[in-house]
Amino acid sequence: MRLFSKLLVMAMVIWLLSVVVCSLFGVSIQFPFTLVEEGKIAYHRLQTIRIALFLTVAYYGLQYVLGLTKEVYPINFVKVYIFNMCIVGLGIFYKLGVDREEYLVLAFWLLFLALLNIASANRYRRLFKKK
Repeated sequence: MRLFSKLLVMAMVIWLLSVVVCSLFGVSIQFPFTLVEEGKIAYHRLQTIRIALFLTVAYYGLQYVLGLTKEVYPINFVKVYIFNMCIVGLGIFYKLGVDREEYLVLAFWLLFLALLNIASANRYRRLFKKK
């Protein structure tokens, strides 16, 4: 399971870095592998990403203000962000009446989140420690 979770995260990192490099050359890629004209990314996707990021930063900011902060692994930030993205996405997608195929993207992220939760849960963490 440790190897699978690392491969899954590595695949996501490679995809993210390729999107960044492509955007530097004026090529926009919409998840998963759809090329779109620069500036033509769907409004509902942009809003989902934007609001999910704001909610994630607000979550950690509120924890700091209330004195509830603790050291967390970077994967915790990713999990909070993906969770927020899925919840916000459901609301925005429903409100804007997007095609049903768009919900498959959210389903992918929910599955990804579930796998990250399993791989990073305290009761499983001992399975992923180096021996």
